[in-house]
Amino acid sequence: MRRTLRSGRDRRPASRRTLTQRASPPPASLAIRVVCAGNVTEESLAGIDAALNANPGAVDLRFARACLLEELGRRARARAAYQNVLAAEPTHFGALMNLGTMFYLDNRRPEARNLYEYATHHHPAEANAFVNLGNVLAPDDPRAARRAYERALELEPSNATANFGLALLLEALGDAEAETYRRRAFAAPIVRTTPYRGSGEPVRLLVLLSALGGNLITSQLLDDRRVEATSLLVESWRDGAPLPPHDAIFNAIGDAERAGDALAPAERIAAASARPLLNRPEAVRRTRRDAIARLNAIPGVIAPQTELLARAGITADALAARGFRFPLLLRTPGYHSGEHFARVASPGDLPHALATLPGDDLLVIAFLDARGAGGNVRKYRALFVDGGVYPVHLAIAPGWKVHYFSANMRDDDANRAEEAAFLSDMTAHLGLGAMTALSAIARSLELDYAGVDFGLGSDGSVLVFEANATMAIYWPDDDERFAYRRAAIARIVDAAQRMVSERAAAPRS
Repeated sequence: MRRTLRSGRDRRPASRRTLTQRASPPPASLAIRVVCAGNVTEESLAGIDAALNANPGAVDLRFARACLLEELGRRARARAAYQNVLAAEPTHFGALMNLGTMFYLDNRRPEARNLYEYATHHHPAEANAFVNLGNVLAPDDPRAARRAYERALELEPSNATANFGLALLLEALGDAEAETYRRRAFAAPIVRTTPYRGSGEPVRLLVLLSALGGNLITSQLLDDRRVEATSLLVESWRDGAPLPPHDAIFNAIGDAERAGDALAPAERIAAASARPLLNRPEAVRRTRRDAIARLNAIPGVIAPQTELLARAGITADALAARGFRFPLLLRTPGYHSGEHFARVASPGDLPHALATLPGDDLLVIAFLDARGAGGNVRKYRALFVDGGVYPVHLAIAPGWKVHYFSANMRDDDANRAEEAAFLSDMTAHLGLGAMTALSAIARSLELDYAGVDFGLGSDGSVLVFEANATMAIYWPDDDERFAYRRAAIARIVDAAQRMVSERAAAPRS
């Protein structure tokens, strides 16, 4: 078995705190999984299912199946499969770690903590169990988190993830000792190459990642029968160090707010290579939420006024002086999936909203009313791949905060039919004006791979919610109600693979 890091939420540096105060959560790049060796394919899943039919009690096969389901993006089925493993073997280390990490990434921290504590109790020599426990403890109990990280380092002093987790905890608490652990974490380049399953010469792709998270998940985009992907954590690279062999570089650091500090070393790495580069770091830097307001200059596009302001300066009078009107939105930078995100209806609601959000600086965002037919909000997602515009999904919900996972799509036939119409003929569904605006947004971003979440105004204009390079794709699960979504995802995967292959074969322009 091999251990990998997953990317996701960020810990942002904060003002000096004591260990009795609340720290920010660590980035999900620190959440360690136990990954079964093997090919991540439908054929592999079918093979495991066949083996389980012959030997249904084989716990190792059950665990391999759960891992594979998770790697394939079948998250609900993967959770159930891990629970099935634990029902048969309650102390199974891999299932405890992976199910705990799924809960952690879903912000279900109490459930994650229970599983990690159980893992440390039954596997006290496993350093990574203590790393994950430290991650989940950090926001609410920094002292206990520090003890967990330190225990991991007693077991494995060179554990890069434990050193980095402790460094981030101490940085958030204003402790100067943090730099010692950061240096230990990145004492050597952190590089991982995924197995290549093809028969011919592979496209060798160097994928740049940040330990802070905010990375595009590229596993669904890259065909390991054509691409040999080598991931490099940019914080671990030193100027002048040799780079792994590569035909092209893909900068997968996509969140300029969460991992903005990692874009500078990514630029230096790209400059040290003569090979083509996808997603230039300087273009990613211009996708901060407070920079996306520039898209307002595009005809047919409405991007909200957005400003990053110090918490102490956010008052009703100060906001009015800057041109903001209520209702408006407040958001802590570096978070996604609606976490730490509030709608403020009136000046009187402002103090309560401020009290619920962490961070010394907050984003103030003008509210865009995207209600349409029936009073529902429709949030569309499109991806830009090598200049092309591809539909991803449509989420329909009654509230202002809309995400596909929480929208009523699974049980509403009319909503799914509307999404199917959007996916099958985007231009007919949105109109030529909106498509022209989306193409202009793609050109303005100057990114090889990016995406936009948007709504439609009453006049057909594109209402931009966010536009950046972190928008991943996931294959729909086996529920046949969502079979119509598969062709749209396949088109994106084909476009991304074609782009990577073509760039790898050409010199950098």
